[in-house]
Amino acid sequence: MTKCTQCDEDVGATPYNPMPEWKIKGPLCSKCYSKNISEHYPGEHVRLNLMDDDEKKKNLR
Repeated sequence: MTKCTQCDEDVGATPYNPMPEWKIKGPLCSKCYSKNISEHYPGEHVRLNLMDDDEKKKNLR
């Protein structure tokens, strides 16, 4: 089980690699990767799956 470098949560099946200019060593979960994208590259971005696990479960019902 691989952990996210920033939040220490399990990255799941798809670990994301940080951009070199972010100066982050190690994999990121999708939520932290999206957060870094928005912080380092301001502007309009379409972000998907930013819900936490509880929100995902609610939306599946």
